[in-house]
Amino acid sequence: MSIYESKNNNKLLDEALSIFMHGSKTSLLSFLNKLVTTSEAEEIAQEAYLKLYLLVKNKPSHHNYAELLQGLRPMLTLIAKNLALSAIRHKKVEDRYAESQLTLHSQVTAAECQVERNAEEQAITDNENCRLIVVINRLPPICRQVFIQRKLYGKSHQQIANILNISTKTVENHLTKGLVLCRKYMFEQLPSKHDEHVMSAKRMSKAAR
Repeated sequence: MSIYESKNNNKLLDEALSIFMHGSKTSLLSFLNKLVTTSEAEEIAQEAYLKLYLLVKNKPSHHNYAELLQGLRPMLTLIAKNLALSAIRHKKVEDRYAESQLTLHSQVTAAECQVERNAEEQAITDNENCRLIVVINRLPPICRQVFIQRKLYGKSHQQIANILNISTKTVENHLTKGLVLCRKYMFEQLPSKHDEHVMSAKRMSKAAR
């Protein structure tokens, strides 16, 4: 095949693919949105079209690309589905890793809280740290991951968005939600007036000995 014929075939293929995408993208995105988020669906769809394009391009010369692409529409759906499932599996692995890191951090902090402190101020600080860990563990999974990445690891909104494959706006929403829930949960853990009186009486009794 001459260079001219090759360029002409590429042009025909590009035009056919553009028309094919226009007619199939809406239904493909609708299918993918049932499996992944909107932003993930868009990225997966683009990758699926690219794979289909390369598949057709590597085939022997075929002048009716529009007909060929229509015939490969079920394959496009299959490619997109496999990509979506792969993305889901990858995300689950990341979620499990984040959960394991949080659990490890919680266990270490909880163990440290069991160590007897000589200074009462240090004991109070440890207790507050333990309460904070308990509070963070109560947050919804994605909200918890965003909160940990931001508050414990100091990641930027964009870095968190890249790690979790979500938008920066979603990151901001989860951080706001996390702060609200943390305040709520911390308030719930505050001792009641009765408990405060009991603790105060115990401290006074201990001091009198």
